[in-house]
Amino acid sequence: MKSSNILTLHSLLALVAALSLQVTAARAQDAVWQNSYQFESSGKYTEAISAMESVPANGPDAELKLLRRGWLFYLCGQYDQSIREYRLAIERNSHSIDARLGVALSLLASKRWREADQAARTVLDRAPHNYTALVRQAMAQEGLQDWPALTRTAQTLVADFPSDATAYTYLARAYAWQGKIAEAAGAYQAVLVRYPTHAEAKAYIDKK
Repeated sequence: MKSSNILTLHSLLALVAALSLQVTAARAQDAVWQNSYQFESSGKYTEAISAMESVPANGPDAELKLLRRGWLFYLCGQYDQSIREYRLAIERNSHSIDARLGVALSLLASKRWREADQAARTVLDRAPHNYTALVRQAMAQEGLQDWPALTRTAQTLVADFPSDATAYTYLARAYAWQGKIAEAAGAYQAVLVRYPTHAEAKAYIDKK
């Protein structure tokens, strides 16, 4: 066999070996994510976090690892750790809306209302009509008992998502806490049109 043919054969064998290693590594990585999601679905959040340990901190899935750790720490009730992971994700990707929403969620769970309001605002600065950010801002403003601000946020929700019962619920609460009985009743009636068995709306309408 000619030496050139031998070199070509060796090159092909080396290429096949390299591809085989890549496939094996990819399958191993797939198994890591599968295990993590399976643990999560079973409520084993600590194990779901541990399952991702082998994911490289600077690899292509590093951002996803941080986002999942943030979510799983939230599910564990470890809100400070959750916020830390989400903020690390923001450092890696300053455009991340996912991470900012995650920060807001854990701040809400910690009842850090003002910080949660600010976190929601950072999302709305980038995506002014983001539904999740508007709802989380409404939750923070309700926690702060800032009823005028909640009214404005709920009005935006109603305008942007007119079929949504949650939007009208926040608007009704804002009116009710300000003593605007007729407006609150109208908003709760709108809730019932969209969600006929809504307990809060039914209770308010029935007591009038």
